[in-house]
Amino acid sequence: MPEQLNEIFARIHAGLRRKVKRGALLADETMHALHDRLLTLDTKALTQGTVKDCRFVVIDTETTGFKAYAGDEIVSISLIELEGVEPTGRELYTLVNPGREIPAESTEIHHITDDQVRDAPVIEEVLIDVADFIGQSVIVGHHVNFDIRFLNKTLQKELLCHLKHPWLDTMMMYLAASGRVGHYTLEEVAHFTRVPIQDRHTARGDALTTAGIFANLVEKLGECTCSVDHLIRRQYEFGQF
Repeated sequence: MPEQLNEIFARIHAGLRRKVKRGALLADETMHALHDRLLTLDTKALTQGTVKDCRFVVIDTETTGFKAYAGDEIVSISLIELEGVEPTGRELYTLVNPGREIPAESTEIHHITDDQVRDAPVIEEVLIDVADFIGQSVIVGHHVNFDIRFLNKTLQKELLCHLKHPWLDTMMMYLAASGRVGHYTLEEVAHFTRVPIQDRHTARGDALTTAGIFANLVEKLGECTCSVDHLIRRQYEFGQF
């Protein structure tokens, strides 16, 4: 019983931390500046240069489930910076308190438990660090719109804006490179590109694997010296399914 009470109080505390900030973040000068940066992002400038000269940020999240707009929340997030296709060494990783119970079936996948996130920051408390890290970049991920959707839910709720950043999906790039159609997992694409899988179903491990896959697919598509805009368009050649 004491453990159950501690769990209940922890969830209440996380909920209060979120509620105190809800709707009030725009009153903070730093958050208001972030809001303005997101709204005025020059997406055209990001895609006009070559792939080898572009700043990319690889993203991966682990969540309580698959439904961003039906109560599911982020429990961990990882961001990895690339210059062209090469990692710079800059990373951001954090656990996130979702303010709700993590279902057992989700813990079975990513192995993150309620105990591990109890003292972690809530998403609103890491929002500025995440958005600042993404900054002026093209976002890369595997099934990347899943991750963007979870971030945009919070950004729209708290800052009345969303990520306008161009993005590249390594699953769609794989379709363009292989000529296949369908829906492919990170493991399947890693096998195709011969990229070692690192700590599967952890945000950082999957982000590192995705970064390796991205570099390989850029090479296979022969796009390193082409414009980012051209690479983005290439992912749609076989990327509609």
